[in-house]
This record gives sequence, structure tokens and C-alpha cells, in this order.
Amino acid sequence: MKTSPTNSRRLHQRGFTLVEVLISMTVISIVMTMCLSTFLFGLRTMYKDSQRLETNATLRSLMAQISKETLDASFFYLFPYYTDIDTNVSLVAGEAGGPSSMQLEDAADNDYDKWIAHGDCLVLVTATSQYRTSDIRQIRIYYRMTGSQEKRNVPQEMRYYETKDWGEGSSSTSNGHPLTGLAAELNAINLAGNASPTGYKVLADQTIGRAVTVASSPFVVGDRYPSFSSESPDSTATNGFIAINMEVVNGTTRNNMLSSSSFNYTVSPRR
Repeated sequence: MKTSPTNSRRLHQRGFTLVEVLISMTVISIVMTMCLSTFLFGLRTMYKDSQRLETNATLRSLMAQISKETLDASFFYLFPYYTDIDTNVSLVAGEAGGPSSMQLEDAADNDYDKWIAHGDCLVLVTATSQYRTSDIRQIRIYYRMTGSQEKRNVPQEMRYYETKDWGEGSSSTSNGHPLTGLAAELNAINLAGNASPTGYKVLADQTIGRAVTVASSPFVVGDRYPSFSSESPDSTATNGFIAINMEVVNGTTRNNMLSSSSFNYTVSPRR
């Protein structure tokens, strides 16, 4: 039995040539590559967005806590580094181991004179108010893990430590923590000897101050400012207010930064 020419052509038309198969595979590969690229792009975008949300949540939490604790405080001391809280703390600005000195800014224009101090260690002191105004009720410390300008120029942890709430005592009885013993209380905390005291918290894994764009002693262009500053109309730091200006960073290094956000918040302790 012979196959008709018409049936033979139909048999040939049912298959694909090698060229057609190769073209089809190439088209399928291109489509699959495009789909995979779109999927990976969406996955990376979602990851970055989740990191950004985490950063913003850290910022909100950090700002809310610092602002509340500062408002609750009676006064504060601003030290250059947490290592200044050692066993020989001085409460005299400018002394070795003492708080940051206030520097006069804009001295050439008397209309805008102001005194500014910078530091990476903020000590908030809350005094009793109802009975014993001469007692310490609680000490709270915010400190970045910096002990030199070199460490200050790269992201570091922001930590928090607070003492027990010693209460107010009574109208005739001290709670055992007089304000005159503040230096001794800080000596006992001794962050220089133990930067991780019992009960401390890490508030942010990586924080860094804003960049120095105009040299101003002791900072040079390229440095990073400390996270905290105090501005006052005179050279007494506790008469002023606290400003927080820093960046919270997500990522292993500055060159691999997944997300960062910064805030500038100014608050003054109650009087």
C-alpha cells in the first residue's frame, strides 16, 4: 500500500526541525530568566523595605525613650566617652574624667552667642521631689561604645543602663543616695571597667553622629560629631538642653548599608 503525497506532507508537518527546537528553547530560556530576575528584584526590594521599617522602628523607640527619660530627669551631665565613667569621675567640666567643656560658638556675633558641648555619654540624674530634694532617686546613662575619635567615626552600639529606683525616702529620712555622693555613685557604676553592667540594654546595634563639614576644634573635616550635644546661653551645661543628632544604620559596614535614618531631637530636663 502506497502513501499518498498528501499524507506524506501531513506526517512531515507534525514534527519540529532542529532549528525550531533551538529557537523555542532560547525563547523559553529568555522568558524564564526575565521572570527569575523580576522575582529576585522583588525579593531584594521587600528585604530592603523590611530593613527600612526595622530601622524606623528602632528610631522611634530610641527617640521616645530618650525624650521621656530626659524630661523626667532633674539635670544631666554630658561626658565625651563612656570610658570617662570610671573609678575616678569628676563632675567639673574640663577636668580629666569630667564632663565635656562648653565651647563658645559664634563669638564674633554677640547676637547669636551660644555655648555648646558634645559627648557620646549622657548621664541623666533624677532627684527626689516630694520629700528629699537633696537625694538621688535614679541615674540613667545613654552611651555609645566609643572611647576615641577614631571609634566615633564608625558605627557603634548605643547602650542604656539605669540604676535601681531608690525612692524618695521620707521628709526626715534620706534614701541613702545624697546628691553630694553622685561622683561616688558613678564611680561604682564604672563603665570603663565593665561596659556591660547587669541590666544594660542595647538600644541600637549601629549608630553614628552627623558628619563634620566645617572644621571646629577639636573636630576636623571628615570626623563624626558625637551623638549628643548640649546648648546653653552660658558656660553651665546643665542650664541648657540636650540635642540628639545621629543616624541608625542597618548593614555590616557603611559600604553595605541596607538602610539608615537620622533624627535631630531637642529636649530639656524639668527644673
